[in-house]
Amino acid sequence: MHLRVLGSSSAGNCTLVWNGETAVMVDCGFSRRYISSCLESLDLDIPPIAGLLITHAHSDHVNDTSVDLLVQNRIPVIVRRELTKVLRRMYPSIQRAAQMGLLAEIGSAGGEAGTLEIASFSVPHDSPGGCYGFGIVDRSVPGRGKVAIATDLGFTGEELVEHFRDARALVIESNHDLAMLERSGRPAWLKKRIREIGHLSNDQCAGFVSEVVRSSARPPGTVVLAHISQQCNTNELAERATSGALLREGFDSVRVVQTFKSVPSEIVPV
Repeated sequence: MHLRVLGSSSAGNCTLVWNGETAVMVDCGFSRRYISSCLESLDLDIPPIAGLLITHAHSDHVNDTSVDLLVQNRIPVIVRRELTKVLRRMYPSIQRAAQMGLLAEIGSAGGEAGTLEIASFSVPHDSPGGCYGFGIVDRSVPGRGKVAIATDLGFTGEELVEHFRDARALVIESNHDLAMLERSGRPAWLKKRIREIGHLSNDQCAGFVSEVVRSSARPPGTVVLAHISQQCNTNELAERATSGALLREGFDSVRVVQTFKSVPSEIVPV
């Protein structure tokens, strides 16, 4: 199994996960031109996309025109049941998917897309209908490689550690540097929202990754840092925080991969 983050920031988010038989897209927050050009430029032997997983209703994760293109190509949209009503109200493409029988609702028990098993779990974020992370497991391979993804969350906890435990690749946000956030010209209410329920800081991300690694039977191969703020963070600060935490835990073999606003990340084997 492999993954590639096509882009991740407050301007748009989209991740592709695939094995030899099935591909799924997690969020689709870019224009259809950008999504199409990314898929064409990958020049990979990627199987047809079997489903679009949506984490939450914010527009940097759901671009209506891009989702509509997927729906026109009869790609199912897979969402948590609690999120369905909000998405159908906000996005005509989701309503169209429902009318075409392409809206697949899942609950906490999860579901599947081709040979990929999909688990979903709630994460704390101020989005109508809730916000959800995903665990994606390759059922076609012995050992069941797993990707765990959560790109927007205000804080972590033991329950989230459990969902990430023993994943071979983690995609987790490292949104802001606290000092840069405080120095920014953002209003006090927005800073408070980001700190308390909006997004993880570099230090929170690093601490969470350390907990996951300590509790796993074997460490993940890769940690992918997502949703890095363009105004209140740098890729270097984000990577330094998580890499430093892993080094202190004695897990310097775990690779830390950066993501970018509008440039695809490297391809990560799982």
